[in-house]
Amino acid sequence: MPHRQRVVTYGISTFAAATITIAALLQPWRTGDPVPPPPLVQVVSKRAVDVVFAVDTTGSMGGLIDGAKRTVWSIATHIRKTEPNADLRIGLVAYRDVGDDYVTRDFGLTGDLDAVFVELSGFRAEGGGDAPEDVDAALDDVLHKMQWRGEAKKLVFLVGDAPPASRGDVPRFDVLAREAAGKQIILNTIRCGEDAATEVAWQQIASLAHGQFSTIRQDGGVQQIATPYDDKLAELSARIDSAAVIVGDDRERAEYHRKMAVTAAAPAAANADRAAYFAGEGASGELRAKQDLVGGVANGTMAIEATPPEALPADLRGLGKAALKEEIGKRVAKRKADQRALNDLAKQRDEYLTKQSAKAGSTGFDDQVNAAIAAQLK
Repeated sequence: MPHRQRVVTYGISTFAAATITIAALLQPWRTGDPVPPPPLVQVVSKRAVDVVFAVDTTGSMGGLIDGAKRTVWSIATHIRKTEPNADLRIGLVAYRDVGDDYVTRDFGLTGDLDAVFVELSGFRAEGGGDAPEDVDAALDDVLHKMQWRGEAKKLVFLVGDAPPASRGDVPRFDVLAREAAGKQIILNTIRCGEDAATEVAWQQIASLAHGQFSTIRQDGGVQQIATPYDDKLAELSARIDSAAVIVGDDRERAEYHRKMAVTAAAPAAANADRAAYFAGEGASGELRAKQDLVGGVANGTMAIEATPPEALPADLRGLGKAALKEEIGKRVAKRKADQRALNDLAKQRDEYLTKQSAKAGSTGFDDQVNAAIAAQLK
């Protein structure tokens, strides 16, 4: 029996849309002009964006998978640039065929992009050997196992080098593509290599589900550009991560440190891409981990006084309220200084990459994904 492993992580989306008007109360004993009401306060709502990558992970896809690992953060940053108010979640479907270690392996849509990176880092190009792969099963998982948000912009990138092997256990790829269109899920297809049968199927899927078809080199064609700012950005980012105070239990702290270990092992350019994603948002930066007390205090979403002592790491539990407040205050001040430096470097790096990318051309996996995102989010 084919093994279909599923891992689902639920993201939490935030929506805030309000316009508040406060009318001034006129006091009858006052003279002169009435006190004007305060200005309107408008909170800009976040726009939900759900993106799933369905990737062939058989042996011939090693180059593409390696490139995807290195560029997932730059793709996330491109989404943020295209839609600054994006509430982004990413999901993954790895697929092979009957007879391999698994047919599909799913990682559910989540806003925890560090968790996505860890999962993607575990992808290995193995198995295969015969041309068709179970594309039908992959698309079935995309449509029926991902927890799509109803109001989200829904984008899928199907990436592979072999045509579908329709076996009848799930609907055919063309039926699923029509279903995706009915659910307003856009299916983009990226063919690796030059297989003609794959081109025909990929074009049909994209056409039926209102997506874009593109072809890239078999190895993915990713050209990650090194910059003079990468090492320093990676260093600053690691310093911010190491100062985090994870509120929760020891299991949650262990999971956080596991993700940071995988991140630390990534190339400097990938770490710089991650730092760029967390740049901006003033001196406090984007919240990297929702349980991080230092980040939460820095951006005003968490309070030291509301944190149960038993939820703190062991080295902070014994501190009195005054000592704990002082320690967290020091870390917040350091976080803001590091974040300001990171933001400045990220801007310089972005300018450098813009110039270099114009010279390099746009033919790789990340280029095709970014082009589709730019068109479809707008």
